[in-house]
Amino acid sequence: MYTENLYPPITFIDTLRYEGGAFVDLPRHLERICATALAHGGHIGIDLVEQVLYSSAPTSLELFRVTLYYNKEEVLEVRSIPYHRRQIQRLRLHKLPEDFSYRYKYADRSFFLSVREGLSSEEEVLFVRSDGSLTDTTYTNILLELPNGNLITPSQPLLKGTQLSRLLEQGKVQEQAGLTCEDLRRSRRIYLINAMMPLEEAIILSPNQIIY
Repeated sequence: MYTENLYPPITFIDTLRYEGGAFVDLPRHLERICATALAHGGHIGIDLVEQVLYSSAPTSLELFRVTLYYNKEEVLEVRSIPYHRRQIQRLRLHKLPEDFSYRYKYADRSFFLSVREGLSSEEEVLFVRSDGSLTDTTYTNILLELPNGNLITPSQPLLKGTQLSRLLEQGKVQEQAGLTCEDLRRSRRIYLINAMMPLEEAIILSPNQIIY
């Protein structure tokens, strides 16, 4: 298990889907990694990151979750594990602290771990800002399916994932500001997506599986 003090701050992570001998949506991940380093006053070359990833890639063709640890100047480590999707049956709403931010994908996820402490493996947290607006779960973006079949997502998530970015660019999902619990109640379904769970493999819940 990753321990924060193994690396000097600030350390970031990026999680990639590796399947059939290739990384899925790799250019989008590389862009985010380099942009994160640049935003913190550093620089990591795209070619270097891609080289490190493939030199550390699994040899098996099965589905893997690959996590890259890096700081603003260099790649620190790459870890790969066979991927097994969690079985989520309930979402619990949790109010965020006023000053909480997760704009970048930090390796320090102690806040998320503390919030999930005591929950069963089938339960997940959905974070709500103090103004009542919806954001993300501890590890996924959310999509709400409206009665007309359209998919919408909060316009200000905690972290806009690569899968969500792709769906927005393709026009399959629309952003909407100020989504609240009332929007959860009137939705047909709630989709949980991330880099490991594209839309066609999303965890799908109904409004009656939300604990308010």
